[in-house]
Amino acid sequence: MKSILVFLLLSLNLSAHTLLMDVIDNEDNTITVVGAFSTGEKTVGALVKLESLISGEVLYQKRLPDESELTIEIPKEQYQVVLDGGPGHTVVKEGFAPLEGFTKKTSMETSSKKLSQNQHGALISTSVIVLFSIAFVLLALTLYFSARNTKILTAQLKK
Repeated sequence: MKSILVFLLLSLNLSAHTLLMDVIDNEDNTITVVGAFSTGEKTVGALVKLESLISGEVLYQKRLPDESELTIEIPKEQYQVVLDGGPGHTVVKEGFAPLEGFTKKTSMETSSKKLSQNQHGALISTSVIVLFSIAFVLLALTLYFSARNTKILTAQLKK
């Protein structure tokens, strides 16, 4: 019983991490993108993309190095910063404007729609994780009670 409980607690703890992204305006027409997991683990190899909010095209794309941070020149059009750490680990934030302002602008309604569209997949994957966690706990409880009842039945049959 104790081993099953320890296994359950460890397995739930191992999957409990969230991707975090910090976008810093360096005030010299560059931004620094820093990625990390909530457990403190670095996000080496996670994909950083700058996507245009006007055309949807990828303006910049590179993987995070060992330091888990990149300094990038700010585009002249409105954009969003996407950090993709794998399935279910995507963070999207709106980018900072350059010092002279954007040359190409989009309406606030359009930019917020694009941001919310990219974050929709993260909500679905979180729901799936919660659903599978509950299913796993229910399966473990079923096995526990089945084993307990089997012991009781075998003890009664031996009498």
